Amino acid sequence: MENNLKEVYLGDISDVQTGPFGSQLKNEQYIKGGTPVVTVEHIKDFRITDFDYPSITDEDKDRLAKYLMKTDDILFTRVGSVDLSAYVSEKQNGWMFSSRMLRVRTNEEVHSKFLSYYFQQRSFRDYILNISVGATMPSINTSILKSLIISYPPLPEQKAIASVLSSLDDKIDLLHQQNQ
Repeated sequence: MENNLKEVYLGDISDVQTGPFGSQLKNEQYIKGGTPVVTVEHIKDFRITDFDYPSITDEDKDRLAKYLMKTDDILFTRVGSVDLSAYVSEKQNGWMFSSRMLRVRTNEEVHSKFLSYYFQQRSFRDYILNISVGATMPSINTSILKSLIISYPPLPEQKAIASVLSSLDDKIDLLHQQNQ
């Protein structure tokens, strides 16, 4: 069987961005009912969970536009549970990510949903934990993420893999809803 996997640095196939630093967005600037801000606590089971988010004003949203998420972005927790990531759905398009997050935005060479599933692999998560820095709490930064070597098949195969895994996730979600 022929190995048609390509290996590259994550930084070569994506833009990696840290959220706004504390001086750019302080806690006292949060409001109710504005643009939601996603932080570490909102990532669960590789998804952005539904609950009451801190929000920002339209003025802050415009001022900090480079920190807005787009559909198909992938978020990483930067501090603590650094092996957690989440795929950004259409529902979260235009939301902001916090300073405790890193955003990965892929180029057209890699299917972001495929990459999101790639990041969920136990071996990848263990690797992230092993290369994280920090004596008291693990942390990662843009340099660490950009330097990760990613292996992937051609785009049609990526799309097929992501489609199968998405279908399985949808079925699992439906079963959870039925159980509740």
